[in-house]
Parts: sequence; structure tokens; C-alpha cells
Amino acid sequence: MWHWDSCFHAIAWCEFDPARARAELRTVLRSGREDGFLPHTVFWDAPARWRRAPLYATRGLLGDRCTESVGPPLLAFAWEIVAAASHASDPAFATEGRAALAAQLDWLGRERDPDGDGLLSIILPDESGLDDSPKYEAVFGRMTHDRPGYWLLVERARRAGWDSQRIIGRDDHHVEDVWFNVAYALSLRAMARLSGDCGWSARAERVESALLERCWDERRGLFFDLAGHHEQPVRVSTWTALSPLLLGDLPEGVRRRLVEQHLLDPRRYAAACGIPSVSMEEPSFNPRWDRFRAWRGPSWMNTAWLLVPALRELGYDAHAARIVGSLQEAVARDGLREYYDPLTGQGLGARGFGWSTLLLDLVADGEIRHRGHNSAT
Repeated sequence: MWHWDSCFHAIAWCEFDPARARAELRTVLRSGREDGFLPHTVFWDAPARWRRAPLYATRGLLGDRCTESVGPPLLAFAWEIVAAASHASDPAFATEGRAALAAQLDWLGRERDPDGDGLLSIILPDESGLDDSPKYEAVFGRMTHDRPGYWLLVERARRAGWDSQRIIGRDDHHVEDVWFNVAYALSLRAMARLSGDCGWSARAERVESALLERCWDERRGLFFDLAGHHEQPVRVSTWTALSPLLLGDLPEGVRRRLVEQHLLDPRRYAAACGIPSVSMEEPSFNPRWDRFRAWRGPSWMNTAWLLVPALRELGYDAHAARIVGSLQEAVARDGLREYYDPLTGQGLGARGFGWSTLLLDLVADGEIRHRGHNSAT
């Protein structure tokens, strides 16, 4: 079980079985520790033994049932969505996980922001969920997720006892990742609404302000990750450089620039199918299937699910409809695949991929908006 996969699966389950959605998120919450840590990957059926452990961020090589790494912190965000879908059938769901959700967010703030600047750091490239994105090459070098040296990065963290602050303080192989912090801000905002405690909103505002003040590149019109102790901008254009579009409290001019300069540009992100995971202008853009390089160009359904609502909110309905329509055509032709070639729409990777069912939610949201527009006119 992967943390953010399950969050997306639960959101998709809301369309036809909210009870199943609730069970999914309760299982995610059950995987954690009392101190608030929630793992990226859990091996519910059997521990990760010697054949698999070197490839996963486990504490040891034998007997571990979860990784010591984290994933994009979307649980509170997903919990709020599932709670809304469950309001009639299980109204208590909205509050039942409040303490554990708060503990996770507190753990992240305590363990992953040692310099206190409001931005969380990841210590492995796959903690963002994007594994082999080309933006990590300059930071992790031969220890990127898709290269043989990755085991050394994991082993070094094992020897440090998976002490996040010790790992971050010791070397430059860590990143204040834009997308990871956007996910964090989304969950902080959700927690504020679930709990009624405005303190969570204040924490979200601090994250959002730090993203704008320190990650926004005015010349390029993108948000870039900050790497290492010197917080060097990683100037590679991937979809995560657009992800602050999800944060509605950012200046509208910044959000519109992300859309008009990048998402609407056919040289960059306005592809034939979906939203490419890497700008088509980048030398590293690779839209094809590759066993170890899945985030280097193909279009993913979850990326569209995250960004399309912001397009609709800002009034770019035609462009949103084009993205969703292209993904509908791809699914009708090739089924629910792991990702799709943004140039041709060909389905790639795993078949019957769980979070690609988010298309149902994208289509339903578009139909609701369309009916509302027709009623208003």
C-alpha cells in the first residue's frame, strides 16, 4: 500500500462506494506510529525481506512491514473529501481521525523543517511520489531513484537511524520540494476545516508564503524546489513547478501566469493528451514507456485531477474540458493505464491502474459545472 495512491483510490471510491473509501483511509491511518509518523509504503501481507528491502526505505533488511520514508502528505486533504461524501451515511467520520491526522501533520512540521522556514524537506526523491523525476538528477546524482547508487542513499539513512534532522543536517542530499509542500498546505487547510481550529490555517499560510517568497522564480514564472543547505533552486520545469496553482490564496496574477505562460502553451504543457509530467521543452522530456523512468514526461491522471479544478476555478473551462476529453478518449481506447503518452494518448505502464479512476471524478465535476452554467444562463 502506497500512501498517496490510497488517498487517490479513496477519492475515486467516493463516486460509488463511500464506505469503501472510508475503509481505505482508515487503513492508511492504521499503518502509522503513535508519534504521528505515517509510512510511504506498507507491506500488509508479508514483510519486505532481503530481495525487496534494498529497493525500499525499510529500517533493516529483514522483517520490516513498512518503509521509514514518507509520501506526499495528502491524508487530511483526502479525509475531508471522503467525509463530505460520507456525511449522510457516516457523519462521525469527519472527526474520528482528527487526533491522528493532527499528529501526522505535527510530526512533519517537527521532523522535516529543521531550519524552521516553513518548508518541509524530503530526504529521498521518491518521498514526493515522483521517484525518477529529472529535477532530482542535479541533487542526488548517482543516487537518484533510477540509478544503482540509490541503495547507498537508503543505506546511509539506515545507518543514521532514519533520524530526519540528522540526515538533513549531515549532507546536501535533501530538497524542499514544491509539490510536497503544496500537499502539506492542502492538508493543513483541510485540517482547519475538519477541526474548526484556525491555527492550522495559520500554518498553511506560512507554508504558502514561504513558497511564494522563496520558490517563485519571477523570470521563469515557475516555482522551483530548493536543494541542500544552500537552498539552490532546481530550475527544471516539471508539473510540480505548476502545483501551487492548487493554492487558492496565492495571488491571482501568479496563478494565471502559471496557466497562461505554461499550461496553455503547446510548446510546454498543452499536449495532445493530459498534462505532461515534464515540460515538452525540457531536454529530459521522455513521453514513452520506461520501466524505471515513469515521471519523465508521460501524462498521469492524478496530475490532471489536481490541476484541472484550478483551471475551472479561474475560468479556463475550454482548456479544462480539452484535457479531460483527451483523457476520456485515451481511456476509452486503451483502458485505465498507469500513465499515457502526452503526444499520442497511448496507454502505458500498468493496466487497470487504481488512481486512473480519478477520471470519473474529473468528468462528474465537469458535468456539474456545465449544468450549473446552463442553469445560470
